[in-house]
Amino acid sequence: MANEETLVKSRSLRERWMRLRNFQSNDFWAMVFARPLTILFLLPVADMAWVTPNLITWSSVVAKLAGLGVLVWLPDYWGGVGGALLVNLGLVLDNMDGTLARYRGNSSYLGYYLDKTVDIICLAGLFVAIALRVYWVTADLLDLLLPLTAFAGASVAAYCKWIYSRVETDIQLIEHRQAGTLEEFARSRAEQNPFIPPPERTFAEWIRFVGRAFWSIIYFNEVDIFFFLLLAMVLNQAWLFTQVMAGVYTLGLLVGPVHFYFKLRGRIGRLSQGA
Repeated sequence: MANEETLVKSRSLRERWMRLRNFQSNDFWAMVFARPLTILFLLPVADMAWVTPNLITWSSVVAKLAGLGVLVWLPDYWGGVGGALLVNLGLVLDNMDGTLARYRGNSSYLGYYLDKTVDIICLAGLFVAIALRVYWVTADLLDLLLPLTAFAGASVAAYCKWIYSRVETDIQLIEHRQAGTLEEFARSRAEQNPFIPPPERTFAEWIRFVGRAFWSIIYFNEVDIFFFLLLAMVLNQAWLFTQVMAGVYTLGLLVGPVHFYFKLRGRIGRLSQGA
């Protein structure tokens, strides 16, 4: 979601491509799937005034909700694949709205809030939908309970990350005040979702970039949930999502608070040493 449109058209297809590469993700499924498709889908329409970030946001919601409905009400193989594809289409559209807002320079704090709120609601629906879908077939309580505890684990980890980010901002304010650069820091924070110029990479650097993308799958980042859903449905092995992946995310109930506690403890320690 965004403020009033500020449409500055690109002078060439290459310029449009470079301007659309305005965000660099570190998550596996975003790096190899969502981001490339985001740029591909936006290339022909980014300068069309009627294609707005708000329109794309609500299209994302529709795609995700449609996918969840298919997952629940069509329990056969193609229902699973179709539902997973629709949910992943929603993920791509969810990437597209922010990318288009940065392209046009009209991101907003309210839009950011609404976008993230819709994301977490749809994510909750995803875990519930897949839990019900698989449990109705297997009658295995693990298939019902683990996805629900996985969402709880992912939410707890995300909340701890938010607290860390909040305290980190306060620490940065203290550091910049001590350094006499508080005004410059405030200006840099005032711009919501700023345009980040894409890096120029050699062929070897692109190979390393793709390698890091595949390696990052071991971190089970939030966006990778959509990958594991699609993988489980395509392979017709729902337990890959409801038990393996969900089991890992359930660990977030413990790992999230501990990880960010020690990360924050180290950050505060460095601040104390520099005081």
